[in-house]
Amino acid sequence: MRRLAAALAAVLILTSGCRIRKHRPQGTASSENSLVSVVNVADPRAAVQLTRGFYDLENDSWRWTAKSFTVTLRPPANSSSGGAKLELNFTIPDVIFNRVGPMSMDARINGLDLGAETYSKAGDCTYSRDVPAAALSGDAVGIDFHVDKGLPPSARDTRELAVIVTTVGLIPK
Repeated sequence: MRRLAAALAAVLILTSGCRIRKHRPQGTASSENSLVSVVNVADPRAAVQLTRGFYDLENDSWRWTAKSFTVTLRPPANSSSGGAKLELNFTIPDVIFNRVGPMSMDARINGLDLGAETYSKAGDCTYSRDVPAAALSGDAVGIDFHVDKGLPPSARDTRELAVIVTTVGLIPK
């Protein structure tokens, strides 16, 4: 009996310093304040900002998009007075380009059309536009992208495929 009491006392002493901590699951956002200005689509925490038209993460580094896709970003500090630069880094794969040819991309932020750009070869691309301060008010802005061409869903892949995105962000000027 004495051994049992001693063993019980030892267990209580050893475990008295342990505490159970409740953590918010990694990769979840608790509010708009956790939004970032630049999103790497491979970051699991970024998924909440990939609002529409993005598919699941592939090869732990990139995501396919549909022809229309939307991202929500936090405007960078002081951008409501000085504006910012929008940069979308993406790839047009050979498999897409060889079937559809040159592609144009356009973006809108808070209803403001930022203008189209045409890409006439496969490979790594950047869509870059200055964004006026007037379009960057508030804690979050939705940016709608549209690509004019892509592959429609098929029996082999039920997704509409346009481009492969790696990063998108609003960069201070």
